[in-house]
Amino acid sequence: MLEELEPVSLSPALVVDDEEAMQRRLGDVLTSVGCPAAHIARAHSVAQAREQVADRRFGVVLVDIGLPDGSGTELIAWMRKHRPQVPAVVVSAWRTEEVIVGALRAGAIGYLLKERDDLELAMALRSIERGGAPIDPFIARRILALLPPAAPTAAAPAETTPPPSLSGREKEILRLVAQGLSNREMAEMLSISRFTVECHTKNIYRKLAVGSRTEAVFQARRHGLLS
Repeated sequence: MLEELEPVSLSPALVVDDEEAMQRRLGDVLTSVGCPAAHIARAHSVAQAREQVADRRFGVVLVDIGLPDGSGTELIAWMRKHRPQVPAVVVSAWRTEEVIVGALRAGAIGYLLKERDDLELAMALRSIERGGAPIDPFIARRILALLPPAAPTAAAPAETTPPPSLSGREKEILRLVAQGLSNREMAEMLSISRFTVECHTKNIYRKLAVGSRTEAVFQARRHGLLS
């Protein structure tokens, strides 16, 4: 059973990145979702981040993977041991399977890519604030590819609960989600607004009783909704 995550406060926040431009960018994204600029701290290294997390209580910590004195994964593992109440979210350009899985196993509650635009990052942070655990669509697809296929059984019990009923458009969007497309990419491909894509996505989440893209694709495959 999937563990239900608690809502996360986005203020105060700590941005851990060795690039000044990225620190400013993530600071702007945080302020756009309601975190006052005065409540945003910055750290350039694992050591600086540990000092700040040890001395101050943060609502969330945004962590890059490649840092001058070590890996962001090391920081996340340290936080899980010493400050387990502080959630860590990766915001990085790293996308190799080893790094992704390592960060999530270390305790990260989300993994986002820097290449996404500010609006997409803001929406992901909003999801965290509501208790979600956002995974970038590209990352979700890579993780799903690592899952072994279900072994067929000769005498599988009959499904007692009928599969959720999705509209044609919802099935279309769900297939694109499974391919790792972002909301913006789906909107462009289907010639509809991003708001319309978000509405369909919320309906899919509701019908499948899930809270993330990864769960949605998993449940859709379980119910045979993805061919």
